[in-house]
Amino acid sequence: MIKRPIIIDTDPGVDDTIAIMLAKANPVLDIKAITPVMGNVGYGDTSQNAIRLADYLDIDCRVAKGAFQPLFIESKTAGDIHGEGGLAGYTLSKSERQFDDYAWDVIKQEAEKAGGELEIVTLGPLTNIAITLLRYPEIKPLIKRIVCMAGAGYMGNMNAYAEFNVWVDPDACDVVFNSRIPVVMCGLDGNDFCGLTIDELKEYMGKETKISPLLDHIFSFFIKRRIAGGPEDDIQVINDAITMAYLIDEKIGKTEKYRVDVETKGTLCPGWTIVDRFGKSGKEPNVDVLVWSDKAMFKDMLFKMLDYFK
Repeated sequence: MIKRPIIIDTDPGVDDTIAIMLAKANPVLDIKAITPVMGNVGYGDTSQNAIRLADYLDIDCRVAKGAFQPLFIESKTAGDIHGEGGLAGYTLSKSERQFDDYAWDVIKQEAEKAGGELEIVTLGPLTNIAITLLRYPEIKPLIKRIVCMAGAGYMGNMNAYAEFNVWVDPDACDVVFNSRIPVVMCGLDGNDFCGLTIDELKEYMGKETKISPLLDHIFSFFIKRRIAGGPEDDIQVINDAITMAYLIDEKIGKTEKYRVDVETKGTLCPGWTIVDRFGKSGKEPNVDVLVWSDKAMFKDMLFKMLDYFK
């Protein structure tokens, strides 16, 4: 089997953790590196979570040193969404691994090694990727595509229109979306089709697998948050895992090619990904936007992930 070389750019994060589990469990992917970035929690936690998850999941890959702040604006996090330390208070064993080069150098090196076949999946703010493209623009033809958990075509989760990862570093997203590298935007509305009910979350819990202690802890955390949110907030969308599922098998979703511009300086909705569905801007489309995803297929991928870790 010819494996696909990928880099996981991530800010772990409870949902990132499930996504990384999915990647490890899929035999078609060859994880070359994990490149942590600040985001869901501060860089001190995201970087340690990344290197410890690599050990926990037995991923033989490089773990780089990433960006600890956005390109131009102050750092913002979502610790209240991800709990203590980013993993809802779960403590992974300390790692004896050493961090590798800086993320942008690792991405350049792996892109050159892969000879045009490298795919990057981003689960957090796009700062590491933007720095890479600004420092090494010559490697753009060597990146096959970038699949991003980023943006929203309609309603945001940080202001009226902005999704968290873009809101944290809109300038970085703007660099990536205008890089002319093939980009897939797995945004909030495209992912929403795969939202899981509390009963569906429970279907994955209590299994005898290597990852169950951590997965059960995360899913219990999801359930508690859903219950606390009330009946109108009873669906859990694991955005990063859905994005990883699309990277693994794009048959899980449908995309449409649109022009997407990023509001980087706005006072009302900074981080807004403006999806030009009707071509009003006259600009060339630059992003494949996820507009639908298959919940049954996603659920099946999660069950297969558990089977892998038995």
